[in-house]
Amino acid sequence: MAVQVLWRYAGNSPVLDHVGSAHSDAELALLKAKARRLIEGDQLALDFDVPAQPAASATKFGSGSEHSPLPVVGERAGCLLDAIRGAFQVLGLDVASGDDQVFYHLVAARIIHPGSKFESIETLAEVGVESASYSTIKRHLPRYATELFSDKISAALAQHAGIGPGVLVLYDVTTLYFETDKEDDFRKPGFSKERRLEPQVTVGMLTDATGLPLSISAFEGNRAETHTMLPMIRKLQEAYSLDDITVVADAGMFSAANKREVVSAGLGYILGTKERDIPKVIAAWRKDNPDTEYTDGQIWRQDTVRTTGSESVTESVTFYQYSWDRARRSLRGIEEQVKKLSVPSKGKSL
Repeated sequence: MAVQVLWRYAGNSPVLDHVGSAHSDAELALLKAKARRLIEGDQLALDFDVPAQPAASATKFGSGSEHSPLPVVGERAGCLLDAIRGAFQVLGLDVASGDDQVFYHLVAARIIHPGSKFESIETLAEVGVESASYSTIKRHLPRYATELFSDKISAALAQHAGIGPGVLVLYDVTTLYFETDKEDDFRKPGFSKERRLEPQVTVGMLTDATGLPLSISAFEGNRAETHTMLPMIRKLQEAYSLDDITVVADAGMFSAANKREVVSAGLGYILGTKERDIPKVIAAWRKDNPDTEYTDGQIWRQDTVRTTGSESVTESVTFYQYSWDRARRSLRGIEEQVKKLSVPSKGKSL
């Protein structure tokens, strides 16, 4: 007896694997076991070892009713839903939201499968949760859009993260576009990282050092990224009564106007940037030490002092650091550019 695994039909031709031919019951059992392993592949089989159901006519139950398996009327992804509910409670979002089940269901649905508000109903149904109706969800949205509601959520997250003096927070922005050509006072065309022309909104998010979201705000689509940072910082400062905040940013997020506004707000900042020209403090050191080589990690400090009458105030302190590796890569790049300029192109002379 031949034992084969039939996978599919390609046209009228079967696609199969020939396992072998058995000449006895023992060989047949071995070939069948080999065929099962071939079908299962790397997937482990879970055998419940459920006994076959007895004939309906042979088993009576109660007052003459026939015994039959219980029908499956619903399924629930219990472990997943319990984990989401547990995290929701640990973060304090149940208390902050007033134990709003509509809000919790929207959060759970987006964790399971991000989608629209309408799609969240189907997503929850697939894991065994009966969601509120679409009209009920829409009735709750205005409450979620208020500053009072968002401040309570932010406060719960900040309390969980332990926000206070000396805590590092991170800020970044993104844009969300809308598939429409009509703009309004909020959805406006602006700079898009995806190079889209549709109306969009700018979304800014503040997180702690581990990436836990603390606060989120939406801005007009044509507002520059650098103009969204200070409102978010002020919101954080007012919500948690923080007096000492130091903003750490790169040059792309820190315009000259932002510097002035940060200083005017009584905040400090640390800015990482590059200098086009040799700073005065390094030029002076080079003049005093003409034969001395730079050392890796060497640091220079330059204070910017403002004098008002007889009082001198340090406005800013700039630290410059020499990196041997950075210098090596810069010099190599300069040498390669010089070589390109030194080699005449075909038919031309320099």
